[in-house]
Amino acid sequence: MISNGGSILLMATAVIISSEAMAADDIQFTQNDVATLIQKATDGYRVGSFLLKPEASISGVYDSNVFATRKNEDEDEILLISPSLHMGSMWDKHKLDINMGGDFGRYQSYSSENYDDYWLNADGRYDLSTKTNVFGGIGFSQEHEDSTSPDYLQSGSGPVVIDSNRAHAGVSHHWGKTAVRFGGTYESLDFEDSGLITNQDRNRDLTGLGARLTYALHPQYNIYGQGVWDKRNYDTFTDDNGFQRSSDGYRTDVGLIATLSNRVKAEAYIGMLRQDYDDARFTATSAVDFGGNVNWRIAPRTTMKVTLDRSLEETTLAASSGYLYTSLSGAVTHELSPRTHLTASISVAEADYQKLDRNDDYYGAQIGMRYYLSPNWYLGAEYRLLKHNSDVQDQINNPASTQDVNDFDRNQVFFTLGTLLYPVKTNANWDRPSTQILEPSDAVWHGLYGGAELNHNTLNLHTQGSRDAGIDVAQYSNSGAGIGLFTGYGWAWGPWYTALEAGYDDSRTNIYHNKSKLNSRTIDVDRDDALSLAMRAGYQLKTGPLVYARLGAVRTHFGSYATINDSPNFADSNDYTQNGGVFGLGSDIPVSEHLFVRLDYSYTDYESFDVNVGDPTQSERFEPRENLFQIGLGWQFDGFTGKTQKQDINYTGFYAGTQLGHGAVQSDATGTHYDDGSGPYTFVSDFGDNSASTAGVFVGYGKNIKQFYLGLEAELEDSNAQWDHERSPTGRDFAVEKMGTLGLSLRGGYVLDNGSLLYAHVGKARTRFNTTWVKGGQRLNDVDRDDTVAGTRIGVGAELPVTRTAFIRLDYSYTDYDNYQFVTSHDSADSMQFANNESLFRVGLLVRF
Repeated sequence: MISNGGSILLMATAVIISSEAMAADDIQFTQNDVATLIQKATDGYRVGSFLLKPEASISGVYDSNVFATRKNEDEDEILLISPSLHMGSMWDKHKLDINMGGDFGRYQSYSSENYDDYWLNADGRYDLSTKTNVFGGIGFSQEHEDSTSPDYLQSGSGPVVIDSNRAHAGVSHHWGKTAVRFGGTYESLDFEDSGLITNQDRNRDLTGLGARLTYALHPQYNIYGQGVWDKRNYDTFTDDNGFQRSSDGYRTDVGLIATLSNRVKAEAYIGMLRQDYDDARFTATSAVDFGGNVNWRIAPRTTMKVTLDRSLEETTLAASSGYLYTSLSGAVTHELSPRTHLTASISVAEADYQKLDRNDDYYGAQIGMRYYLSPNWYLGAEYRLLKHNSDVQDQINNPASTQDVNDFDRNQVFFTLGTLLYPVKTNANWDRPSTQILEPSDAVWHGLYGGAELNHNTLNLHTQGSRDAGIDVAQYSNSGAGIGLFTGYGWAWGPWYTALEAGYDDSRTNIYHNKSKLNSRTIDVDRDDALSLAMRAGYQLKTGPLVYARLGAVRTHFGSYATINDSPNFADSNDYTQNGGVFGLGSDIPVSEHLFVRLDYSYTDYESFDVNVGDPTQSERFEPRENLFQIGLGWQFDGFTGKTQKQDINYTGFYAGTQLGHGAVQSDATGTHYDDGSGPYTFVSDFGDNSASTAGVFVGYGKNIKQFYLGLEAELEDSNAQWDHERSPTGRDFAVEKMGTLGLSLRGGYVLDNGSLLYAHVGKARTRFNTTWVKGGQRLNDVDRDDTVAGTRIGVGAELPVTRTAFIRLDYSYTDYDNYQFVTSHDSADSMQFANNESLFRVGLLVRF
């Protein structure tokens, strides 16, 4: 996330470092140009001695957080049109490349954010001899400043438009084992005003000069030394905050380029960078400079690139001279089949602001797929997730209302139709069957079956009733464990399957709410045993596992106790039997001729019931809902009437995937309350909601040890989980919302003969929670706070092979987070503690490289 125009050091260094010889030997990887995997160099239109390659695409984009805000995100859909044209020379000597294109975005709801980005670049090389050449280029672009930029200020009248004019030139010469390269760059940046926000103080000219000396120690190893001087000259003497931002500096490095094999090439360098500023209040920035990259062709169809980089970027944040931006990123391309190409990337970056006590961390992940309908037309899908954490916290109105004002999470989904508007030649493998196809299993799911399960239940209770001539609306939740039994009969029609199934489970889950004040209420609800009847419909994967959906009905017993504390004679203590509709997903995975493992997740919405509280004339509506995860063993009485083919699947290596989840966030809320100067009153309650959805990306590395498996996995996810309590017209309103999560876990498992992986995982998750607390009419005492807390996450799951490298994942986890607390600023202060936990079921798709 480098802000536009701050990277003059990178520009100048690129001119000095790049060379035709190096590029020819490099393993090429361009994340958004996977079409090169099927094209030949001669593809395109020949116009004289030039080759033209016009392209165009149209994308529908969903953005969950258009303005990159910490909460109350604004979402929108965007139409993105992207034409481009590349024209390259085909001369034996010399070279000229011209690139032009644009990205034109149109928002459905926030039309003020529409943008028109376009660019034109020309780069060339003139060969004076076989050892000497001169090179240069010019370019122009109009871009818009994204809301994730640290200098972005929302004006309400559209994004900031940035015009860039740039040029570079240099000379290169080599003799024997030595090569030398000199070059320079120039860029002029103009930031247009946006609404009431003026940006003239950001306009600047950037100039860089540099040289690089390279020596070949060995055919596989080159060492080099390089130096770059740059000047950053702002148009205005001072910015709007009164700081002089013009500066000059340098960057010196020594490095090594190594060709470790015909599949691996690496580079590393280290040195110093320094920048001196015209403003005496800005001390010079001096820091260690370092970076490098590794290009690795893991397999004939898989390429990985890892990059480490550091730069000194510009900012107009008051009192900061700039920020050191250090980033580590990794990207992979994989050809799943001749027509299907996958990309995945992950990045971690830190922005260390100079002369300002602020550090920002950026975490990003992307996974995408492109499928070629024909050599010229393709469909694409891509998911991107960005998480931003800053150590800046502001107290808004009172000490309890501490906010991570710069933190945000952002999800983007792209669906693309693209075309290559030029002749494309395909190779002989274009229509060949994929080599990743698995050996089919002869096993058939048919007949009578039964089994037993362990379960984890999350019960949610939405309540609504009268309170002191007003209305109280709340969401309560808690979780518990239990056991279950199931039996059914199934029919198979080829790979398709349906079954009628009956089940019984006993899951002892309890919700409790109590405030010790005499005229407050106590609620105690137990979820007892349940009977269910459902239809299952599914599809048998090639290796034997059955994936299915279920739809049915359940009849469950609830024990309910509700009372006003000083009126126990009017307590409602009854048993209720409620019917509910259930929907679920799951998988049955064969282990032997009769035995199978089941993972099943379901959501049930029950009929509501009324309880009398206080006296027979007052009632409260209870609406129970639940999420139920079950893991068990089943027995197919007639066997699978066929042979289960042993699959040779290698789980060793890197992998990446994306997943969608559904689950529950719960809060054990405890504390003391004061009401109208009276108290203290103890407060204990199980709050929560079980209708949360999540989306995320994960990457990892695992290793087979015979049939056992061990791996390490990192994940990044976003969530809309939230529960709230509302009391009108007086009383307390409060809520907890779960935001983005970073996780790291250790995974261990066992690979079945059919290739399925059964695993368990344990690790740490770090999540930001937003908590609001409103009491009384004095808004300055309202609490709106952010707490980033760690939690221990445990879970189980299964990975089911679709091909030798593509898998479906089913995963269930429970996370127990550290607690946090606060004291409000009211004269009669409330003191509260929240201990949050989360139950989450996720379905994912992953690819092993």
